[in-house]
This record gives sequence, structure tokens and C-alpha cells, in this order.
Amino acid sequence: MADETGKKPDKEGGAGTEKDADGAEVGGRRHRLLYTCWNDGAGNYVHGNWSWFTCWRCGALNYM
Repeated sequence: MADETGKKPDKEGGAGTEKDADGAEVGGRRHRLLYTCWNDGAGNYVHGNWSWFTCWRCGALNYM
């Protein structure tokens, strides 16, 4: 995978957020989990069905 630098993984994922926005989605509930970044230890709220995320603070790619 060394020749694929800069590409995102094939599975669903995205950027983590610093805070869980409870009222951001009207009419439904989000299933969000708190994961810790391996690089800087920041807490990231991510969707429960993601397999990867990028840290909101340092941008490191994290797999779950």
C-alpha cells in the first residue's frame, strides 16, 4: 500500500468531530461513538458504521 499514498480507504468513513452535536439532526437520532486518535489522543465523535476516520485535531488516519 506504499504506492497508494494520499488515497482514502474503500470503506465508509470521514472526519471525526471534536463535539457530538446532539441537536444537529432534526427528526432522528445519530449513532455516534467516541474514539481516541492513536497519534495525539484527541477524542473524536464518529458515525457508528464507519470503518475509518481522520482526527479533527491532527488529521491522522485512524482505523476502527
